[in-house]
Amino acid sequence: MTSLVGPLAGPALFPFTLAAVVMAGLVAVEALSLLLGQSLSGLVDGALGHEAGGGGDLTSAADADAAFSPAAVMSWVNLGRVPFLILLILALAVFALAGFVVQGLAAAVIAPLPALLAVPVAGAATLPALRVSTKAIDRLIPRDESYVVSADDLIGATAEVTLGPLDQGLPGQVRALDRHGNTHFLRTRAAPGAPAMEAGARVLIVDRADAVYVAVPAAPDL
Repeated sequence: MTSLVGPLAGPALFPFTLAAVVMAGLVAVEALSLLLGQSLSGLVDGALGHEAGGGGDLTSAADADAAFSPAAVMSWVNLGRVPFLILLILALAVFALAGFVVQGLAAAVIAPLPALLAVPVAGAATLPALRVSTKAIDRLIPRDESYVVSADDLIGATAEVTLGPLDQGLPGQVRALDRHGNTHFLRTRAAPGAPAMEAGARVLIVDRADAVYVAVPAAPDL
């Protein structure tokens, strides 16, 4: 054991060993928090105001001057698409692995690199590897799917008159389905110039004025 710990704690490998130890500690804390019913990763994202699923790539040439800013780097490695704590664990794991590989190759050729030289080399290798790994994890993260629709989302929907007739007078009522299959009962009147529509008729919602929708008779093929 001493022969193994000695090299890992040596100056050449110490930054990478430390990264691996911190990474293992974060994994243990996250696993414990999940067992207790509350994800530490979720708490950290909430405190930072991050939501997985947002973010994007920095690709515009106009942003070239900002491409190396901390915010741009975080965006490039998909912070916001992947929870911050998961991103940090991945970064530490990849950095530690890259450092061990770099120092192993250097030792096989000549001698381990000084830590001040090995750290930036491993860091440079970490960023692209981190981007690839976070993209893969992003595809695996389950997303909360919203079934909320706005009032204007129902314009263009077909509906059935449930309380009629619909004319240009007092509003009647129609039953419409949104794109998620949810039922909505809407106060509706006929569009100007449209004929009255009796209960049971199929209509097309074409507009909305305040809280009242406007409809016309639906074509047979709708």
